[in-house]
Amino acid sequence: MQFTPEHEQIRDTVRKFVANEINPFTAEWEKAGIFPAHQLFKKMGDLGLLGIKYPTEYGGMGLDFSYSMVMAEALGDCNVGGVPMAIGVQTDMCTPALARYGSEELKRNFLAPAIAGDMVGCIGVSEPAAGSDVSGIQSVARKDGDDYVITGQKMWITNSLQADWMCMLVNTGEGQSGAGGNPHKNKSLVMVPMRDGPGGKLTKGIEVAQKIRKIGMHSSDTGLIYFDEVRVPQRYRIGAEGQGF
Repeated sequence: MQFTPEHEQIRDTVRKFVANEINPFTAEWEKAGIFPAHQLFKKMGDLGLLGIKYPTEYGGMGLDFSYSMVMAEALGDCNVGGVPMAIGVQTDMCTPALARYGSEELKRNFLAPAIAGDMVGCIGVSEPAAGSDVSGIQSVARKDGDDYVITGQKMWITNSLQADWMCMLVNTGEGQSGAGGNPHKNKSLVMVPMRDGPGGKLTKGIEVAQKIRKIGMHSSDTGLIYFDEVRVPQRYRIGAEGQGF
């Protein structure tokens, strides 16, 4: 691979950001078991670092993935692992499907604010009874009029204590809860607003049940989240129903 001056500029920007905005505070954040994601992500969004590979029309830089790899490598200057892991969830776990398959409405309401650093996102896949076995998730979204009504739980979810939204994998068809059918064709990704605004009050039916204490990555908040009859418009589904897996 040939590094361009643009690659080196991103590398330099990230390294300076780490030195000035992350490393001086990591001891405090590790002790607290959390870092101020909204505050830090907004500073990164202002520098364009949360949307390097995403389209310019949503606030991204529109660059290829090699530039994201330069950023990831430069984040190695962090003297803890939890903060870059949380950044990676924002840039490369909870947003790619949204950017590729989401509707224009979803991209405007969720992707653009995430790129700007105005919203914190998380990805909700793992569950207490389905960690690496993604096909075994039990969370269900039943249809009620134009809405989904979601019930279930998600476990080990990075950024979830502070997240404004979750890109959530749920059962939307036959086969859920072991009822038969194809467990790889009954799941959908749904954008679930977790709060009534950035950093606001939790959505009705959502409970942050537990902050998980870990043996490492302490500054990255990780949670157990309960969903009890959480109502979300069906138009918040990413792509076709049943294609979430």
